[in-house]
Amino acid sequence: AAPVSAFADVAPLDPFWSFIHALYDAGVTGGCASAPLRYCPQHTVSREALAVLLLRAKEGAAYTPPSCTPPGPFSDVPCGGPYAAWTQELVARAVTGGCSVSPPAYCPSASVDRAQMAVFLLRTAEGPAYVPPPCTVPTFADVPCSHPFAVWIEELVRRGITSGCGGGNYCPTTAVTRAQMAVFLTVTFALPLP
Repeated sequence: AAPVSAFADVAPLDPFWSFIHALYDAGVTGGCASAPLRYCPQHTVSREALAVLLLRAKEGAAYTPPSCTPPGPFSDVPCGGPYAAWTQELVARAVTGGCSVSPPAYCPSASVDRAQMAVFLLRTAEGPAYVPPPCTVPTFADVPCSHPFAVWIEELVRRGITSGCGGGNYCPTTAVTRAQMAVFLTVTFALPLP
């Protein structure tokens, strides 16, 4: 039988269809809007939404983080917000220290770029003590070994999680789309494809 799409904006012939549906089938996401159900594949992923996607991909659809402890994990993520407990759990797992130290902030509505994504994925998957091997020969022209995220990006390549953005580049400062996020999460956490 021909595949059917759960989302009005993701056709079965879309190259991201199977990855997006892997997230849907695993209960990682229910999309971005209903009536009709949509996934918004070209929208960028916010840092607050990322917290939910990462923890659900790792722990399963039924996972709920512990309640947020006031005042909240960051000055810009107070308890009571829909993403506060998820963000606080990422902090508890040492996945993130936020986007700013003084004042401590998370930048919840900011888009996640491809360099940050490498760290978020691997720290969530492997735990706070994980450190990737050193970078010796860079894979991408735009991520030399001196780049602060090089070891994380190179580890994604070693694991077959990414092959870059094209033209021999990784595009580290480009925001991650929801379609791309589906691939990153599905491959990192070995979610079954439909």
